[in-house]
Amino acid sequence: MESNVSASAITTQQFPFGSVIVSENSLKQMIVVLQGNAGVYKNYKMTNETFVKSVGQGSFACEQSLFLNKEHDETLVALTDVTAFSVTRNNLKEFYTKYPEVAFSVTEQIYKRLAETSAALEKYERLQPKEKSEQKAQKSSLFPEGHAGNYTLPLNHNQSTIICLNKTACPLCGRKFETHYILSSKLRRLNADDDMRVRYKDVEPLYYNIITCPNCLYSGETTNFGEASKRHSDAVNAKIGPYRLETVIQSGNDRDTHTVFVGYYLALLCAPIVAENHELTVAGLWLKISRLYEDCKDSKMCLYATRQALDSYNYVYSNLRITDNQTQQVRCLLGELYYKLGEYDASRQFLFMIKSDKDAPASLKRQAENRLETIREIKKAES
Repeated sequence: MESNVSASAITTQQFPFGSVIVSENSLKQMIVVLQGNAGVYKNYKMTNETFVKSVGQGSFACEQSLFLNKEHDETLVALTDVTAFSVTRNNLKEFYTKYPEVAFSVTEQIYKRLAETSAALEKYERLQPKEKSEQKAQKSSLFPEGHAGNYTLPLNHNQSTIICLNKTACPLCGRKFETHYILSSKLRRLNADDDMRVRYKDVEPLYYNIITCPNCLYSGETTNFGEASKRHSDAVNAKIGPYRLETVIQSGNDRDTHTVFVGYYLALLCAPIVAENHELTVAGLWLKISRLYEDCKDSKMCLYATRQALDSYNYVYSNLRITDNQTQQVRCLLGELYYKLGEYDASRQFLFMIKSDKDAPASLKRQAENRLETIREIKKAES
């Protein structure tokens, strides 16, 4: 039997085992159980019936219906003989006056449930940073088309003898946050790849090369992060502001692969505003991004970033006044980038320049000669 209790007075009622105390879409009321046990169900006596919880002596149910003023979306059924009463908005004052101890118990339980829900939500937020980041990575317009959100780089924060965690302050917004620094004196060089990428034992400095402020998202390389000033704030905010709502990063030891990529792409936007000879900085950032994609085994995006690096270095070579040492480095890089893209004739032109330059360092000459020999072998195989 369903409750017909008055909405204007608190009246104790008896509900025999199996009877419906409150059904879905009924009067907006909270039920306080004085004796017995009741069960909360969704879709009661339907094919998709679901048992939600039991409500025992001194507890309550359907409180959302009362306090949020909405119809019930659950059914309360007597699992034993039950003694209970109903609290509505019309008799709420009487409830607090007539049953103060019960009212206090109900209020206390509501706040405990809120606290438990809040604690569970905070725990979930702490345990899910990577999942949230990956979702943002897939949707963020910061990245070029083709950038995936499921990359994993072998980050190695626990190398405390090589990587230290320090507080730093953003030169634009002043926010202090934790970031990683590589102790270069502790790095142990293993070898260098054919494209002059140096490999180190236990850690890849490339993954820690960018600092990103978690507040304003200003990003720059560790070597020049502090060179920005508040006079750059308006221009930086105008450039990266559109990405703030859709971009999530992790600071300190929560740093993840998504944060690494975000830092580099934000640095590409900030460099033209902050860095001197920013064209050279941008070219170097694209080269490093290509290596990130290479480490993530995304060959398509690696080629995309390689092309961007090639175009940027070509601009530097053709339009900027750079030192002789920088010119030699850029020529060698152009030879390598053309080689990676399979444009061997263009690659050979720059490599020959290095080989025939009497002032070029011996290491660059060896690199050029080795790569020229590789190209000769490829050409020979093709013919």
